[in-house]
Amino acid sequence: MNRRQILLGAAAGIAMVGTGAGPLFASEGADARLKALLERHANALRRFGAEPGNPVGDRSLADRARAHAENAARMKELVGIGHGALSPAARIDHDTAAFVYGVLDDQLARPGTVDLDLRPSPYVVSQMNGAYYWLPSRLGTGGASAEAEDRRAYLDNIEALARGIDEESERIAHDAGLGVVPPDFILAATLSQLRALRDSAPVANPLLAPAIAASGTVGAQATERFDRLMRPALDRQAQALQALMPRASSKAGVWAQPDGEANYASSLRANTTANIAPGDLHRMGQEWVRELSAEIDHDLRALNLTRGSVGERIAALNTDARFIQPDTDAGRAEVHRQAKAYLAAARGRAARAFDHFVDDPVEVRRMPLTSEDSSPIAFYNGPRDGTSGAVLLNLKKPSDLPSWRLPTLVHHEGVPGHHTQAAVLRDAGGLSLFRRTVRFSAWTEGWALYAEALADEIGAYADDPFGRIGYLQAQLWRAGRVVVDTGIHHERWTREQAIAFMVDTVGELPGPTAREVDRYCVYPGQACCFMVGKQRDSRLA
Repeated sequence: MNRRQILLGAAAGIAMVGTGAGPLFASEGADARLKALLERHANALRRFGAEPGNPVGDRSLADRARAHAENAARMKELVGIGHGALSPAARIDHDTAAFVYGVLDDQLARPGTVDLDLRPSPYVVSQMNGAYYWLPSRLGTGGASAEAEDRRAYLDNIEALARGIDEESERIAHDAGLGVVPPDFILAATLSQLRALRDSAPVANPLLAPAIAASGTVGAQATERFDRLMRPALDRQAQALQALMPRASSKAGVWAQPDGEANYASSLRANTTANIAPGDLHRMGQEWVRELSAEIDHDLRALNLTRGSVGERIAALNTDARFIQPDTDAGRAEVHRQAKAYLAAARGRAARAFDHFVDDPVEVRRMPLTSEDSSPIAFYNGPRDGTSGAVLLNLKKPSDLPSWRLPTLVHHEGVPGHHTQAAVLRDAGGLSLFRRTVRFSAWTEGWALYAEALADEIGAYADDPFGRIGYLQAQLWRAGRVVVDTGIHHERWTREQAIAFMVDTVGELPGPTAREVDRYCVYPGQACCFMVGKQRDSRLA
């Protein structure tokens, strides 16, 4: 199996539960009925995502109940097509749909939220979730359009976004009535971001800045709508979260929420597509940490770095002046330049290594300033409305991005990681609409982690031994995340225990680690999908 087949097959195959061989003579009629059914389902499922013409969507409690009922109806329709009459290829589609609908049926009955990545969160709004978090930057690009229709839609979307924020505020109160209250440190981080967006100057506001730069008239209209609609909605949401503070505790794990243990088991299965008990996965993560620590120790010794534990030696590299840029605009510019150079080199290597390399445009950008305080060090944004894909860097503190860590970060988020993955998927004409629509974190993140190893395999570190340490440390980091995720949500670790483990064992920096641990708290199980998915891709390669 080649890498392209892994990318396309894993999109559905990773979720295959109990799929056996198909019948020797499958019914073409059954295959055709399934194809038509799932095509209709896929178009309906797109309501979970931001789509052209309706990027905000309905975020109300009533819409969530409708989505649950519609999912139940889809499950019933799927069962009505006999599994045994399908061809082997169609059975993959059937099993994939059954898995998706099973996860959604469970999660839509719970408080919180779930998306088409099957990535549940017990909290409607957090420092990493909610309309205020995901949509301002996405919607803001419409304000810079030269098309009058796009500008009108942009202004309408500001009104829709304010409405969506209010709908989520109502769900915050509803879930609190069921006993769901985020940890106090999550509330604090979320409130900080909400207020930063609410109070930001228009030229620094990701929803307004593109319009202001492109057109004084549209910028003024957008600013008026923000002041009249968005600012009050953000204030109401901040008040809804602030009202929970007296009830909030420092307990980090979902185990502390109603039905928390069952919720974690469900979230873990949704994210990994595997039936692994949390305790077993915790032990597997510990073993992966031991194996990777031994390999890093070997490479560090080859560089005459022998003093201290692996974590201590990695921590020393984090502060080594050879690799650090200052926390200034000049430092930010240099980190940005380095990342661009690594991305260009990665594209060149991938073009030579892949028989069929889809080289879609991709660039490096700084993430919005209002998101930096509680966001991870980097993430990937796919192309949207004619823009190129982008690796978004958190450049609040350039010193958090030492140059020995940058190459593997670019490989993971860009090429041959998430950007290549998305490009191949868009280029796959034979893949069904349903499998293009639904996504699995274990496939999405598993490929990106496998892509880090692939970059090493095709020569990324032939002349860069410190860059290879960065690659191995990134693998160790993902193994450590399995330990920490299961530690927080199953073993009942505190936030402080989780941060200390990643700093002491993995050599992570305290500041970014605290933000990462907070991410694990609001997305139970998601941190485990990287290594579980990567292990599967490694077996297929």
